[in-house]
Amino acid sequence: MANEFELGGRKFKIGKLNTFKQFHIVRRIAPILADLLPVLGDVQKATKGKVNDEDFETIAKFLAPAISGVSKLSDQDAEFVLLGLCSCIEMQLGPSWTRVATDNMLMVQDLDLPSLLQLASRSFMANLSSFFALLPAASPGAR
Repeated sequence: MANEFELGGRKFKIGKLNTFKQFHIVRRIAPILADLLPVLGDVQKATKGKVNDEDFETIAKFLAPAISGVSKLSDQDAEFVLLGLCSCIEMQLGPSWTRVATDNMLMVQDLDLPSLLQLASRSFMANLSSFFALLPAASPGAR
């Protein structure tokens, strides 16, 4: 599943989050789903379910409601989600790759906040967008 891309002159690749990590991230963001679901639907439509570098700019247009929702998370839950999403991302250092984060800490200390948020957003789209795309179809009264 590795999804390679460049950000800030560095090469990254996104791997797959295990199912239980996905579950716990979704569980943490459940209280803010009302803010996130419309955003994710708009992103899915705008990118046709596949995110590439050009589409990532489109996603930025939908971030205000997502940021509003994330601001409602406790510090502990926000860090769990951010580190969890980044735990499946690797950054190329010379010929080898290193994890950006573990479940408990950031491993690449020179990443700035905008870069870290972009990495988490890309991981979210790569690992969880298909889950959220199913929600409207599974909701009561959906056709």
